[in-house]
Amino acid sequence: MSRGRSQKGPDGITRVERELDRIFSNLGHGMYVVDNDRRIRLWNRSAKSILGWTEQDALGKGCRDFIGHQDDGGNQLCDTDCPLVATMGESHTIFAGTVWAHSKGEELIPVNVSCVPILDDNDNVVGAVEVFADMTREKEVDRLKSDMFSVVAHELRTPLTSMRGYLELVLTGDAGEITGEQKNFLEIVDSNVQRLKELVDDFLDVDKLESGRMQMHWEELDVKRLIEEAVETLKPQVQEKALKLITQIEEAPAVMGDRQRFQQVVSNLISNAIKYTNEGEVGVRSGWDGEKVFIEVRDTGVGIPEDEIEKLGEKFYRASTAAKTSSHGSGLGLSITYEIIRKHDGELRIESTEGKGSKFAVYLPQARERTIIRNQGEAPHE
Repeated sequence: MSRGRSQKGPDGITRVERELDRIFSNLGHGMYVVDNDRRIRLWNRSAKSILGWTEQDALGKGCRDFIGHQDDGGNQLCDTDCPLVATMGESHTIFAGTVWAHSKGEELIPVNVSCVPILDDNDNVVGAVEVFADMTREKEVDRLKSDMFSVVAHELRTPLTSMRGYLELVLTGDAGEITGEQKNFLEIVDSNVQRLKELVDDFLDVDKLESGRMQMHWEELDVKRLIEEAVETLKPQVQEKALKLITQIEEAPAVMGDRQRFQQVVSNLISNAIKYTNEGEVGVRSGWDGEKVFIEVRDTGVGIPEDEIEKLGEKFYRASTAAKTSSHGSGLGLSITYEIIRKHDGELRIESTEGKGSKFAVYLPQARERTIIRNQGEAPHE
């Protein structure tokens, strides 16, 4: 036997094959191999340890018949968005992400999965491998962090609300006469208390969105009316900065949405345009383009560098050009806006040129075409 060639044993299995089988069996992560029909051909010990299914239970069975991957919303992935199907498709995609898998004890286990296709000598797909890790501990840590965060935020909100109330009494003279200088100082305090309260509210919104606890109350919304209300509310901010406000708000089909959250999206986009525009104008346009209800907010502000636009939906991220204005922000508003739009089955498109301004456009389906993206446990729209 020449060097580099593995010698076969009495059973016809090479030493390399035995070693690979040993590695496969003792791998710290769960692993299984399927053929083109998604029937399981190999199942290792860690897969049994994580999900409870033995090799005897698994071999020859279709993985969708008992593992049944789901997403965070409880949607079954096996028939439409199965990681293995995506992997075995024409693009030979290498899938990686976190899903839920059914255990033998009928529990849902969070698992981080990676899938790669298996190719033969002619590059034909003959199956796929899925490697997965149990994320139960990580999910529990995230839940505890979220619960603690929520408690702290709620505990902060109560005294901040009380502080604003007493400050208002003093500023209006109900607690006695104050000097002009004292009033100026108290107004600065009041402004910063309001900023803290808004920050706490943003934290709570992020927590609700990430944990799936934000409840949406669906109803048909008159987009034109809601935008007109938001514009009217924000006019004082436009006037304070001596900006020109241009509106073109046209009739559009109703959309299905949560009134409070929809107003939050519109207000966030318009107030951001005002905030990051030092001079010039802010434009608000809305209507129906024949396919989607649209809302556009544009400005002549500081703009956003092209390589930063994709980062705008990330928590706590603020564009580098924000420093060119006197505005303050946590970097949470736009990430909240993105997520609320997603829950309304919509899309946010951003165009911007540094130093010249930006345009934020929201596209939404009309109510009769609406596909509601619900949280787990959320009641359907009646």
